[in-house]
Amino acid sequence: MSQLIKVKVRAEQPIQFPNICGHCGQPANGQMEVRKRIGRVTRLVDVPLCADCLQEVARQSGDEERLTKISWLAMGLAFILVMAITLLLLPAEMGWLRWGASVLTGATAVALTRQLFRKPIFKAARPEKQTILHSVTIANFSWRATTFEFMNETFAERFRTLNESMLMDI
Repeated sequence: MSQLIKVKVRAEQPIQFPNICGHCGQPANGQMEVRKRIGRVTRLVDVPLCADCLQEVARQSGDEERLTKISWLAMGLAFILVMAITLLLLPAEMGWLRWGASVLTGATAVALTRQLFRKPIFKAARPEKQTILHSVTIANFSWRATTFEFMNETFAERFRTLNESMLMDI
């Protein structure tokens, strides 16, 4: 059962997490980045994980590895193709500006291609990895508060105790 905890915290303000794994509750010795994007704003938070969970997050399934390699190939091809088309369409009199514009449009094509592959790669991950990645999530955030969703009750209670002065009603 998940628990929602809302804390009054602004961007760049530190949040205290217990020194246990956010997934299994073992002593933590590493961190996992948790992110949430709303519009153009992204909130990033580092959540503690134990060595076993970190190792599991680093492992890739066969399908995940295959899709990752295909995405790299697709990004490279998109960059070259879009850059070449842009170079052909822009007049040669533009000089170095022509090259800058073609690199910029190629980089945009890479970003869009990367976005296309993000969900399929995540869906191809092993169920254990998906469970760990979903153990602590940012449910919502604003300029003054962040709402976390925790799957591990022990971790949630310790988080609540450490950040008691910043707790808000949901």
